[in-house]
Amino acid sequence: MPPEIDLYCERTAVGIFNEPLGLISNVAFLIAAFYLSRQPRQSIASYLLIAWLSMIGIGSALFHAFATTATLLMDVIPIQGLILTAIWVLYAIHLKWKWWVVFGLMALCVLVSAELPRNWLNGSAGYLPAWILLMIAATLHQPGLSRRYLLMATLLFPISLTFRSIDNLLCQAIPSGTHFMWHVCNALVLFWIVRSHQSMLEENSLSDRS
Repeated sequence: MPPEIDLYCERTAVGIFNEPLGLISNVAFLIAAFYLSRQPRQSIASYLLIAWLSMIGIGSALFHAFATTATLLMDVIPIQGLILTAIWVLYAIHLKWKWWVVFGLMALCVLVSAELPRNWLNGSAGYLPAWILLMIAATLHQPGLSRRYLLMATLLFPISLTFRSIDNLLCQAIPSGTHFMWHVCNALVLFWIVRSHQSMLEENSLSDRS
């Protein structure tokens, strides 16, 4: 059996259910994906984001259950897929930037994330470029409900990252750790990002009718 990876405070022994909160909290991603899938206004981009969101919930649950290299990839790949898709949606579709500029942003995000030290912020530093791009998109977005969703996601993201970053620091004070709160908050961040796109579709539909 592959060796288990011990990254989080909650894991203290070998076993599928040794990270119960880390495992169960992934339901938040699936609930968000289900709700988003029920919205009337959809596009290929929104369906793709929802698919990534569902895969994040499943992949992360598998990693927190089995904690192997294979399940770590199942956790990481959907996250990166959603980040890159969200950059495309926000900058190419919402802000209408040229495709080659957006591809450059995507490449820059990947490169900067890869270069940041893995030990910074308990491994959370790699998400900072995505947060900066989210902040810029929210700032440049035209006023409306779609922008408000992006602003809420931008404000919650650093709180979400904080829960991920302080997990191992608070092991003695909080034996269960705080990583599960990263799941819950991040599910809401991603929910608001997808809702922003769906709201833009709704706003465009109303504009076309008037």
